[in-house]
Amino acid sequence: MPLNRKILVVAGSLLAVLLLIGVIKIIQIWAGSASPLGEETPINFPAISPPGTQQFLEGDFETIKRVGALPRPVLAAFTEQGGSRVLMANPGKKFEVTDLILDSSVPRKRLIFAGVSDRRCFVHYEQGGRAHSFVLAFFTLTSAHEMKPVWQGYCDEPVTNIQILRSKFENGSCSHSPYRKH
Repeated sequence: MPLNRKILVVAGSLLAVLLLIGVIKIIQIWAGSASPLGEETPINFPAISPPGTQQFLEGDFETIKRVGALPRPVLAAFTEQGGSRVLMANPGKKFEVTDLILDSSVPRKRLIFAGVSDRRCFVHYEQGGRAHSFVLAFFTLTSAHEMKPVWQGYCDEPVTNIQILRSKFENGSCSHSPYRKH
């Protein structure tokens, strides 16, 4: 067999293998069997509310409606350990609402909205699981690459804007303990 023909056969074989791998990956993603998301980095919120928590939501906040627009250190807290995939879906996107995991590559959290003002950032999101909950988390941005968890609580329902969020926080509808329906 001439050398040119051998090269063509090897190149064609490699191309066929790469094409087959690509098709398999596309089928896996389409079928929902993409690789599972990694573990999340634990966020250690203080056990008790620090002074100033009640005033945290005061002032002007820039509203954030996409996870990718969160400040870098806050986004890192919602990214898998040792990986690059975000563990929170954007508003309206698919996420695992219950504790029955149908697709481990789908996030268990979904952003409702967030806000940033100077060195403060809050994130309001849905958390899937046995008790579907609406979480509110406060962070202080200590630098462009670091943040400090300040407070985490739960709201009785999803809130869509800062004015309603302030009202619910002030009247206790967003509190340190998970909301329990009676």
